[in-house]
Amino acid sequence: MNWFRAPAPQMFLPMPFEIRLAWREIRPAFKKFLFMIIAIALGVGSVTGIKGFSVALDRAMARSARDLIAADIAVRMNSSPTDKEMQVLDSLVRRGAQVTRTTETLSMASVSGGQRTILVTVKAVDPNLYPYYGKVELEPDAVFCDALTDDSVVASREFLIRSGAGVGSSVQIGFARFRLAAVLKSEPDRISSGVELGPRVLIARKGLERSGLIQYGSRATESFLFRLPARGLELETARGILKAGLQGRVRISDYRDPNPALSQGLERMANFLSLVGLLALLVGGLGVGTTIHTYVQQKLDSIAILKSLGGRSSQIIRIYLFQGLFIGVLGSALGVALGYVVQIVFPPLLRGLMDLPTQLEPAPGAAVQGLLIGIVTTLLFLLPPLLAIRKVRPARVFLREMPETHYSTLRRLRHDRTPLICAVILLLGIGILASWVADSWRRGALFIAGLAVAILALAAGAKLLLRALRHVPRPNSLALRHGLKNLNRPGNHMASVLVALGIGVAFSLTVYLVQTSLLPQIIKNAPADYPNVFLLGITELDRDAVWGFLRGQPGIENAGKPIPMVPARLQKIEGRNADQLNLEPSDRRFFNGEFMLTWSSDLPPGTRLTAGRWWTPPYEGPLVSVGDFAARRLKIGVGNSLEFLSGEKVIRGKVASIRETDFERPGTNNQFVFSPGVLEGLPASYVGSLRVARPHVVPLQSALFARFPNVTSLDVGQILGKVQELLDKIAHVIRFVAFFAILSGVIILASSIAATRYQRTREAVLLKTLGATRSQVARIQAAEFLIVGLAAGVIGCLLASAAADYLLGHLLDTKFSFQWIPVIVGTLCTAALAIATGWLASRGVLNHKPLEILREN
Repeated sequence: MNWFRAPAPQMFLPMPFEIRLAWREIRPAFKKFLFMIIAIALGVGSVTGIKGFSVALDRAMARSARDLIAADIAVRMNSSPTDKEMQVLDSLVRRGAQVTRTTETLSMASVSGGQRTILVTVKAVDPNLYPYYGKVELEPDAVFCDALTDDSVVASREFLIRSGAGVGSSVQIGFARFRLAAVLKSEPDRISSGVELGPRVLIARKGLERSGLIQYGSRATESFLFRLPARGLELETARGILKAGLQGRVRISDYRDPNPALSQGLERMANFLSLVGLLALLVGGLGVGTTIHTYVQQKLDSIAILKSLGGRSSQIIRIYLFQGLFIGVLGSALGVALGYVVQIVFPPLLRGLMDLPTQLEPAPGAAVQGLLIGIVTTLLFLLPPLLAIRKVRPARVFLREMPETHYSTLRRLRHDRTPLICAVILLLGIGILASWVADSWRRGALFIAGLAVAILALAAGAKLLLRALRHVPRPNSLALRHGLKNLNRPGNHMASVLVALGIGVAFSLTVYLVQTSLLPQIIKNAPADYPNVFLLGITELDRDAVWGFLRGQPGIENAGKPIPMVPARLQKIEGRNADQLNLEPSDRRFFNGEFMLTWSSDLPPGTRLTAGRWWTPPYEGPLVSVGDFAARRLKIGVGNSLEFLSGEKVIRGKVASIRETDFERPGTNNQFVFSPGVLEGLPASYVGSLRVARPHVVPLQSALFARFPNVTSLDVGQILGKVQELLDKIAHVIRFVAFFAILSGVIILASSIAATRYQRTREAVLLKTLGATRSQVARIQAAEFLIVGLAAGVIGCLLASAAADYLLGHLLDTKFSFQWIPVIVGTLCTAALAIATGWLASRGVLNHKPLEILREN
């Protein structure tokens, strides 16, 4: 009978049959596929949620664009305009535009009968004109121009809580008293003010004049809000006039882009968080790839039988490709639904950071993007196991009992370049997806580079750890002995599991370590006598009186000399103005800003010279020392000539030195310090720095405010607390998105356990047959999960510590101290999570009776 030798007939399967066969295999193994579907859904949900939020926020801001700046055009500057600049602003009024001015500054405030003086942010407006668009909402409800008069103020709820005031209370700001008329609920252009150091108080412009807060040298932000006429003055024309006349030292925004800096910041934040979400998706994709690989390995006999019956590799690949598409489409669809939930949950996390529009509509475009990214990611990670089907031979049906020959990785790559090609395609595909999500090829490339370094470090650590565990002495405990051996169980893919879990742990812990290390490290490394209270707005007339008053106050441990401040603008460097210098746009704005000049005979404390020499008497010519921050941005070197303008006075100086300021030491940190005599005769304000015993800070602030209401005192401890609160809120947002990466790692662990469920069941039955009790088998499995969790926790925590050390040391210029407690807690939490996940994924394994499995074999 020679029909055995006849060539196998080619089996041309119609496409519907391939889909039916794929579905036939999915149904009994749906639980295995479910883990992969959930992993993809988590990643797609995070990407879709963040991107959708960003798009929805952009649309909401576009709908209420004029309300967000309360005008058609807004001009914002950090000092009072010069006469020439006022002429430019007035030129729009002459062409039919309306204008109103607002002023924002810091001040101290106290309530009549109260014992506490608090720092507040004061905003002065003309209630008869402000706002041109939008509405100031008050409680109780009232007409804004009726509530805010020359003798009244409105304040935020935070002011009432911290001061103990109520509507109708008498509030002192500067030299004047005002009646608290209402609680400020919202104002149209609040989003433009950024982060504030104190509660918000709105005051009338005439009330600001009565308070005496604005003196020479006072730091205040001035805004000019314009409403353009219906005809006669186009928006572009008005912008052109302002841009040409104000020479770029101000921020000009209009209703088309109400807050460019905020929009750019929100876009960067959304892109960063979307990349974190993509990280979760890639972790899920890694799980899909490893699980499908295990699944295909279990189906090798079936694949060999199909090939022996004439099925081609391409046909069989399509069967498993349909299964992968089922996972990708269903997981991505569920992820889109999850993304809508994220869009609902995410805005409340940000409301502590900024005022957001109350209504955000879903963004269908982000859903489509998330759906495509999820499917493409699934297909990318399916590529290696699917292409491996080509190497399965029909003869495997007859040779399956023969042991496989294992070759080294280099030898395998020498004979088959497919894995290398798959790796290149996978890397390029992820890079394209990252660039699409981040809206930048550069950020996409940086993401891929960072991800590759992290994965290589985690993979190398996982391989070394698994290899080391193979050679540890045999423990006496049966559970530990079997748990260690089970780590190398066929199909376990423990290295992939450790990488997936480790990425999530490393990212979350890195955020925590930076968040909790930055400010405490600054405080820890600061000298014992560093100032903790700063005094601002001291006039020339009050300087001696203030210092005489301070000498009689208790609790003052050290009072440095008052530092003179002369406001001036940099005009030229080496005879060239900003337009003639090759500067980046941000550096050009820095050039055009206002600087506070000072003078000193001694090197300021907390600074060191990096170039040049400090001057000594007699001072030869006007000399200036430049901070390294300004020197880097403006490309200033020793020997350069600088020219400043203060009022009508031209100030020239030759750069004698470049100095570096200790980042961890609070201080005024003037970028330009002149030699004595250069600035003499110019009007100046003064800044004071004090070291005050902690219990005496609040009483000192109250006593100082009672005597000198125009002097603002800043409590460094309170400011650091505000900064720490801001860092905490940012960290909560990042950890919320990073949670998806951790959860994806957990799902991969569960998927790996589910993929080896049959082997685990057989092992449990054999152990029971050999006399092991149910509790012993349970301890063996728990030991395996514990070791996996501890290994992933250790690897992730060590990588997080290395990342935090780099970020703090190289980017933030501060030292990182290794923290044992977060590392130990992070490792134990990962171990507990692994044990819980393992038990949930393998529940029922211990319920099988030995006879059931033995009959099958």
